[in-house]
Amino acid sequence: MSSEFEIIDRYFKKKMKQTALGVGDDAAIINIKKNREIVISSDMLVENVHFLKNTNAARLGWKSLAVNLSDIAAMGAIPKWATLSISLPKINHDWLKEFSKGFFKCADQFGIDLIGGDTTKGPLTISITIMGEIKKNKSLLRSGAKINDDIWVTGQLGMASMGLASLQGTLKLAPSLKVKCIKALETPTPKVLIGSHLSRYANSCIDISDGLIQDLKHVLKASTAGATLLLNEIPCDPFIHASKKYQFALSGGDDYELLFTAPKKHRLTIEKIAKKTKTATSIIGVITKNTSLKVIDQKGKSILFNPKGFDHFA
Repeated sequence: MSSEFEIIDRYFKKKMKQTALGVGDDAAIINIKKNREIVISSDMLVENVHFLKNTNAARLGWKSLAVNLSDIAAMGAIPKWATLSISLPKINHDWLKEFSKGFFKCADQFGIDLIGGDTTKGPLTISITIMGEIKKNKSLLRSGAKINDDIWVTGQLGMASMGLASLQGTLKLAPSLKVKCIKALETPTPKVLIGSHLSRYANSCIDISDGLIQDLKHVLKASTAGATLLLNEIPCDPFIHASKKYQFALSGGDDYELLFTAPKKHRLTIEKIAKKTKTATSIIGVITKNTSLKVIDQKGKSILFNPKGFDHFA
């Protein structure tokens, strides 16, 4: 039987690109550039809470890192280092090979060094801590939204939650759309490139992991502000508009897109950044003085919506 050290050496030890000391010692050593700060985030994925049993291992490896990268992107930082801790019900070499392949595919694409972690026996649980760099005092916070800021989002919303619903058998989709939605669920693309450019122009930012409404409310609470969203401007698949199943775009979660606010004077600059980084962006509303959140339909009427998104303890 393989030991935890053999598992680490075989599947998770890789040459470092930007780390003084990585996997193999009691702790890692990283070098920080002058006038830079470290941005740190941690996420845990638990089987049957964050992902379904028998999820493809390579896709799970990708997603495990990608969802953490999304947090760093939301801060306007450049991700560089990660630690990975994983508990396994049993040692399955085929699963570990595929999981590590997906993990390092994501790591290589975004320039991440895996610098440490842990393995043990237990329910399938994946915990990653991600670290990035940003210039001092330049991080994007949830608390920075200003009155009359545009509210922007990247990408399309609702695809991942539709993918989950289709896998659970509660939503029927055309085969081609189902494939797209499951891909969005299992292999999200963190918006690292545009995120690293936003700190000069945006006032606040958050990644959309628990649903548009719930995550926007975090920004509004931290900024002591309100918002008006235009339902027709929220980017989502035509299926959502045609079926009026807006709950997937508003409250579905698992999007891992960025929601940010910025002064209107920066619209053209942000559009240029979006084009340069090949990132789809949309203005979906405005920050308001009162602390309420309204969603307005194409007729100008306020609609009722479920204010709750994903709940880890539901």
